[in-house]
Amino acid sequence: MDTHTTTQTQTPDSTTEPAAGLAWSALIGENNWAGLLDPLDVHLRTLILRCGDFCQGTYDAFNNDANSKYAGSSRYGHANFFDKVMLQDAANYEIASFLYATAQVSVPEAFLLHSMSRESNWIGYVAVTTDQYSKSIGRREIYVAWRGTTRNYEWVNVLGAELVSAEQLLRPENNNTVNKTNSSTNELLRTSMSDRHRG
Repeated sequence: MDTHTTTQTQTPDSTTEPAAGLAWSALIGENNWAGLLDPLDVHLRTLILRCGDFCQGTYDAFNNDANSKYAGSSRYGHANFFDKVMLQDAANYEIASFLYATAQVSVPEAFLLHSMSRESNWIGYVAVTTDQYSKSIGRREIYVAWRGTTRNYEWVNVLGAELVSAEQLLRPENNNTVNKTNSSTNELLRTSMSDRHRG
């Protein structure tokens, strides 16, 4: 499972705020980053580093201690999450939701792991800019970050991955395009959505 994040944000008094004439849409790839890559634009560089910090936070917060009764959860709650993972400009962001997903293996594989056939774990979060910061930059930014493969069941899912239809995850297309994703990612996201609906 790969580590991922979406967009990114910045502070008014730092180099993360786009220079005059450079639109936010350009920084997030509207024109395939034309003219921003060579040399690397300082605002784009800051955006990339910030997205990396969001991803790193998923590892810093994840409790992977098998001896802990809280194994598989986040070490930190919504309110102080970004302070705890020491995110730069933490006051500008807040957690909107935590993400959970279920990894599942067959009975023979579960027997080898000496465990049940499935487990649900914390995998990441949805973050947004605060109301105050959103007003200062003129937009609301939303980030989705999730960690990479860590738990044993997740590794089993990844090693057995194959391409499957992503129809259950995506909106219907108006053409005959068949969108696919690897089976492990499809299962994690599908069960995450199912768990959220049940909760």
